[in-house]
Amino acid sequence: MSTSIETQLTADGLPVFGHEVVDAAARDAAWLLIAEGKANLRCALVTGSHGAGKTTQLKLMDYHLRESGASVSWFSAWAHKEDVDPFASLVFALWDQVDIKGMPQAPVAEQVEAVIGAAMRRKGYPSNTTNIRAREAGEGAERAMLTAVDLISQLVVSSQPIAELAHASRLMTDAASLNEDRFQQQKLLERSRSYLFPRRLREQMDAIVNHLRARTKDPHLPAFLFVDDLDRCPPALGLSLLEALGRFFAVPGLVVVVGLDEAVARAWVKSAYEGNVDGRAYIDKLFDRRILGIEERARVIWAQILGVEWRMAQWEMLVGRAHPEMADRAVISATRLLRIHGGSDIRKVRRTLAEVRTLVVDAKDLVSKITLMPDVVRLGVLCGYLVRERYPRIVERIADMRLLDARIEVIEEMMMIAPSWAQQDSDEALNWLREFLELKPDDERELGYILDIRHFLPTEVLLKVGAQLVLLGMGLN
Repeated sequence: MSTSIETQLTADGLPVFGHEVVDAAARDAAWLLIAEGKANLRCALVTGSHGAGKTTQLKLMDYHLRESGASVSWFSAWAHKEDVDPFASLVFALWDQVDIKGMPQAPVAEQVEAVIGAAMRRKGYPSNTTNIRAREAGEGAERAMLTAVDLISQLVVSSQPIAELAHASRLMTDAASLNEDRFQQQKLLERSRSYLFPRRLREQMDAIVNHLRARTKDPHLPAFLFVDDLDRCPPALGLSLLEALGRFFAVPGLVVVVGLDEAVARAWVKSAYEGNVDGRAYIDKLFDRRILGIEERARVIWAQILGVEWRMAQWEMLVGRAHPEMADRAVISATRLLRIHGGSDIRKVRRTLAEVRTLVVDAKDLVSKITLMPDVVRLGVLCGYLVRERYPRIVERIADMRLLDARIEVIEEMMMIAPSWAQQDSDEALNWLREFLELKPDDERELGYILDIRHFLPTEVLLKVGAQLVLLGMGLN
């Protein structure tokens, strides 16, 4: 293949064929959300492991939903995890989509700027004119969410005078912290949390959602709130935000779509409820629909990327003759190794292959003299690179050896006894390596798996050449 893969990439870093596969799935998912959102769908889960492409799918779904005329708001949980109150920021994500222009409709004497400043400080923006108390860890999210929806509905929808909010928020946020009587303080906190919370929040959210839908090309379409990177938040915050989305955002006309690694969410539930609650059943109650297929598409795209980049033009200095069967076996071995290292993260796989390719190109004088099959040469360098990435301390130990022959001997021993790493025998070479490299049992098994390429190097001469390739991947050539 003479064309570089870099010329076939989209702006998101996906190859063109991968973009087409994901875009078709995103279009189908968008149509499904619109159809079910008009009925009774309120919360949908886009699930997949880290790096599998959840965000890419959400972005493409966003495009198709907007093309159909719907309103789409975004909330990045990880970007707001340090906010004074992320729960208020979650509600403000809807306000961001409204994109207010002009001044709020309220008398200047009501000090609208001070109230807005207080609310915006909850979103993370500093203000010199307000002083709002940070939410304590033990407090619930209700007060922050209620304050936010009150503010949005009054500024955007102009449903009530701003004076009520200013008075209520002043009493409820400041009185508890200023009152010296702990009993009264607790009563005020409880009142601020309740404050007719379910009814008021529902009323205000209804008003906000109706306003969002009225501003779109087709007001009959539901509005959408996309929540991404929730699984990158601390467990307690992540679970609290997830529960808030499932419990408080089930508003007619609004569909919440969450991109989340469900395995992470289940672990949160298991930890928080000390194993007394089934994680999957708990997630089922929060979401009406799962959108699947992320992992399967990632594997297809991932395999094709490997196939293209593994045999692209930049490797042409490799002069060995390829044997089809052995070449395929080498690709299979590389696939297994990259799955261990990169999982479903397509970008990480591409980055790994690009760096291995650079190592080979930079050492072209050495590599051009090697008559091994090109796929075996690439595999040897990849093995060394993965050892360096996953076990840098081992590479440092080998680097301490000044003589190249000594380094090659260590690598040869590591490759020859790879199948025996897990054995607790008295083999002298194995025991020496365990002591020299300071290996733990888990390290031994993984290193043995990475370097188990002896069947590609059937003679002593080829084994020595393979050891040099591994050293090249380690950066010790």
